[in-house]
Amino acid sequence: MSITCSSFVISGHQKPSISIKCTGDLNSVTAADIRKAVGEYIHSGVELIYIDAKAAKDADLPGINEIIHSHYTLSAASIRLIFLYQQGSAVDKWVNTTGINKFLHTAIVPAS
Repeated sequence: MSITCSSFVISGHQKPSISIKCTGDLNSVTAADIRKAVGEYIHSGVELIYIDAKAAKDADLPGINEIIHSHYTLSAASIRLIFLYQQGSAVDKWVNTTGINKFLHTAIVPAS
């Protein structure tokens, strides 16, 4: 899995937002990479971070738990997290199993 971070500006927002894009699997192996990437932006002044897992091929509970951990870490720093994933994917199945979409913001893209 690879983590790629980029900054972008949303119309109407003064501060930039961050995209943390995950490719490959969202699992226990990559959880540390996500935690490190999120940690780099805690004191950066951003207001919004997207974790983009729509390209993730597989997922497991530790990977989803890292998204939950990221949500709570960012909330404590007054940074909003939006978790982006693809409908019908392995990530979607874990979102439905855990119900994380009930307490954090999610964005779902249709299956291709």
